[in-house]
Amino acid sequence: MKVFILVLYFIGVIVPGVQAASPPDHLILINVATNQLSYFENGNYVRTFPVSTGKKATPTPEGKFMIANKYKNKKYHRKKIEGGAWNNPLGTRWMGLDYKEYGIHGTNKEHSVGTYESNGCIRMNDRNIQWLYDRVPLHTRVIIKSFYGSAEITAHQLGYRVTSWNGESIKDERVGRLRLIDRTTLYWRDPNGQFIPVQQVMPNEVYPVMSHNGAGVYHVGGNLYILDPAKEDVRYEQIPTYIIVNQYKRKQGVL
Repeated sequence: MKVFILVLYFIGVIVPGVQAASPPDHLILINVATNQLSYFENGNYVRTFPVSTGKKATPTPEGKFMIANKYKNKKYHRKKIEGGAWNNPLGTRWMGLDYKEYGIHGTNKEHSVGTYESNGCIRMNDRNIQWLYDRVPLHTRVIIKSFYGSAEITAHQLGYRVTSWNGESIKDERVGRLRLIDRTTLYWRDPNGQFIPVQQVMPNEVYPVMSHNGAGVYHVGGNLYILDPAKEDVRYEQIPTYIIVNQYKRKQGVL
């Protein structure tokens, strides 16, 4: 009876206090159409790597998965090849998916990366899988899909809250960017509201825009401005609305 009461005590007191950890805010997006793997962290695009995916007879499965296990120098049980061996086809790192025996791993045939040659797994160069392995926690989301276009836009369309734009991390107050078409002038606005020329800036330079009043006055940070009333010397590009919305939702913790 004493043992039974003790068990009830642990069940009633300790177990209810245990809370499941939140899934990591990372994403691995694999494009089977182009054999590329893109990695996102906390809403931001980080890097894209070449990969090898399944050949026609053994295609890589498409869908939504997660990283279920991770191993360094995993043994290749099918042919009883020890982990770390020069002829181990799994390379130096393995990240298994929660679907059958598929995974993302290194390779001892680095020339095959970029082709359709695997039995369904995703192969990477060892130096790239080592970089990724160190940053990807268990339960990281993995989406495998064929698509053409931007990885950032695709990740957003698939439900991941992307907050980067063209590979850049975007500050909360930023609304766009300027691409200079012709030589123009950078101004400073003094306390009286007058624009004072600061310097000439050359074509093809790019500036972040922190606000834009729609009349050719662009705030590029640090109280500096570019004036283009005729809208001929610069090209303004607006950050997509969904990026701004995603930033707000992440900041407010909106599910």
